[in-house]
Amino acid sequence: SAEILVCPRPLACPGKMAAAEPGPAAQEPDMLMLKSYPLLKFEGPQEKPVLCPEGLAILAKLPGPILPIAFVGDGRSGKSFLASKLVGEGTFPQDDSATAVTEGIDIAVVQSHPGHLVVLDCEGGNNAMSKSHNIVTVVGALIATALVFVTDGKASESAVEALAHMLEERAMIKCDGTGSLHAQSLFFVVNQNRLRYSEDALEQILAADHDQDRKDIRDLISSTYSPDRRGFFTVPADTKPDFEAKWTELHDRLRDAATPLKMGKLWMSGAQVVHMLQEIERLLTKHGKVSLPTLHRHVILDGWLRPTISQVLGSRMDKLLESFNEDELAQQRVGQVVSKCTECGTEEASGWLDPDIDDFFCEDCWRKFSPKVLKCGFCNGFHPWIRGRVEQVTKMWHCMDCLMQLGIDIDVA
Repeated sequence: SAEILVCPRPLACPGKMAAAEPGPAAQEPDMLMLKSYPLLKFEGPQEKPVLCPEGLAILAKLPGPILPIAFVGDGRSGKSFLASKLVGEGTFPQDDSATAVTEGIDIAVVQSHPGHLVVLDCEGGNNAMSKSHNIVTVVGALIATALVFVTDGKASESAVEALAHMLEERAMIKCDGTGSLHAQSLFFVVNQNRLRYSEDALEQILAADHDQDRKDIRDLISSTYSPDRRGFFTVPADTKPDFEAKWTELHDRLRDAATPLKMGKLWMSGAQVVHMLQEIERLLTKHGKVSLPTLHRHVILDGWLRPTISQVLGSRMDKLLESFNEDELAQQRVGQVVSKCTECGTEEASGWLDPDIDDFFCEDCWRKFSPKVLKCGFCNGFHPWIRGRVEQVTKMWHCMDCLMQLGIDIDVA
């Protein structure tokens, strides 16, 4: 299966390509085979956290939205196995040795419409043979919209304590009264389950009457994840007859829970996630904590608003917007635009304006002359057809990332 869609070199507009022969740009986009890549590792005797260029490069290529799922929990509990089941068999390295296979964080990407599923396989937090690194927890808390906590064999008290300890490490994320963590769903998964549990097992565990310390642990979990954002799942050994049914249930629920990663109200692109990770690394190294207001300011201001202003001034969009009043701009939406095609002359044809020459071309002519990619009328980037929509006020095709960042609703059906 294929993983990352890399846009080919741009094609010219329909009016300029009528006599052009198909060249390299018309070939199929380059594809990367599905595999995992290192995202965060540790170097030197001090085990300094280091972001890996391979993983960052994969993320940076992704248009928004990004749908991140993180697998965390006990060491040697089968996290890599379950993550590979979600992405593709054998994607993440795994074996049955006592030494942890995953150190830091590895990632893999599944191309999905309208976004990309990004799966993070994180090192175990309780393996006696491997030192735990709390930056892994911080990254998981800030990046994942679905958090899969995996324990082996049964839902033990030590597993509940490990989950609570992981949540305590999130205290390194400082809100300072502004900003907040995005809504995250918790999947408590007993892998290679050996006992019989009811569907409300997690609720029973959290409601159990214990001493004050264990009550505090349960209160922390309950306050972090509301009942509608937490669930309990069991997965038997893959040799058991009910394995496929149990895995399918977990798989489907995970896909539903993997919602787009947002910073404030903005859906984030892969490049913005990279900026976010780099800022997390810098803040933890320098201050030992992550300030959400600082992170928000870095990602939104430095990673989006300033580049956006440069895009506007460097393109024709600022001149284009002078043609519309505030009421029209407030009604921006994706949908059909109908006019006469400059190329074939068809009346009342569905299409859009060429961002370079302002001429209208019907969809059939666009498909004839630019079958693989289209030029975004805002960022001027070239993207596959499926990665954009026609906007009715500007009457141009824009990539989904720009539409989302501009707050224009997109029909993702």
